[in-house]
Amino acid sequence: MGEYFRGVLAAYLGSNYINGPVYEWQIETVKESISRYCENNIDHSSLSYKEKEEQKRQMKQDLEVYIQGVKDKFRQDGRLIEG
Repeated sequence: MGEYFRGVLAAYLGSNYINGPVYEWQIETVKESISRYCENNIDHSSLSYKEKEEQKRQMKQDLEVYIQGVKDKFRQDGRLIEG
């Protein structure tokens, strides 16, 4: 799933904001879309309920860490507009 996160976020931000500012709300919108997509894939898998819930928990944790890294990088580069 990590590669998927990176690919979607890179494509969205790259195509829209190659050299410009990135708003925090835009990153959050992409994050929520990725989360819903992954949850739906997990829900439609053949895993047990317990396994599905664990996969969702892990996915959300991984996504939060990754998104924080993205925000930190944009902040460091002076490109993140917070709020």
